[in-house]
Amino acid sequence: MAILTTDSTPQAQPIDIEAWTVEAATAAISSVTISPPGDNAGPVVSLQIPLDDISTSAPGQRPTSTAAAKDGYYKRKEPLRRDSLKRRDALLKGKEGTRRRLRWENDRLLNNPHAEPPQPRDWEVHPTHPVHHVPYYLAPLWDAGLSRQQTERKSATATAAAASRTVAKKPSTPGVVPKELREKMKRSRGAKGLLMDLEVEVRRFVQECEDGEKRRAEEDGFPAPGEVDSSDEEEIVFVGRGGKMRDGERDRGGREKSEVMLFEAAEEDQGGAFGRWLVHHIGVYYGLRTWSVTNRRFFPYP
Repeated sequence: MAILTTDSTPQAQPIDIEAWTVEAATAAISSVTISPPGDNAGPVVSLQIPLDDISTSAPGQRPTSTAAAKDGYYKRKEPLRRDSLKRRDALLKGKEGTRRRLRWENDRLLNNPHAEPPQPRDWEVHPTHPVHHVPYYLAPLWDAGLSRQQTERKSATATAAAASRTVAKKPSTPGVVPKELREKMKRSRGAKGLLMDLEVEVRRFVQECEDGEKRRAEEDGFPAPGEVDSSDEEEIVFVGRGGKMRDGERDRGGREKSEVMLFEAAEEDQGGAFGRWLVHHIGVYYGLRTWSVTNRRFFPYP
């Protein structure tokens, strides 16, 4: 006869909260402890998918093809991929010899043997212009020196601009064409012939004067004009072989030949004013002194 043994442990009775008194509820709540939630995050798994590495696992590969590849009958082709790191680098660099490749190399200073990596000081913020720390008591002297340098620089710039200028409104130095003359020559084409004829006469007159001066200087034993160095500060006086000083430019006849009549017109001629005006401007251009003379003739009555 078998006797079954029963579990003598009492079963857990459900808690009747409605039957609790105030003291029992207070005791139960005070015995409860609340702990902060722990970090129950699971292990971190990093997934890396290589874009350029060829997968070595080839399931379902036939032994014949494997043997043929090992023997060197054919090479394995890389799979056609739309995007890969090699393709990105190749597109960024460009082909050899192209402008894209040259720009890429220049941006990275690859062909510059003197290229140096940036130093920590290069990343500091500082002015690019030189900074001069001047004491307070020297500031007035410093400002005066700067103002003087600025004035000299402006005057030198203005002088250089005036020297390189070939057209001016009211020229006072030789070699500058008056602006009014240039405008009139553009409008009146017929006056160019008259201007050329007058200029030829003036140039011939200047050349004759220079040749005569050189010839007289050689005869008297003086140096030719332009051979004396004007950079010396001392004043040098040349005396001829006969002991006579030269006090004027005279020809062999003893008369001064420094005047020439370029243009002659009647007083009633309306175009004579324009011709005289051209002569005066040509004289200013060549550094000559010009003037006009009006000869009044009186005819007595019989």
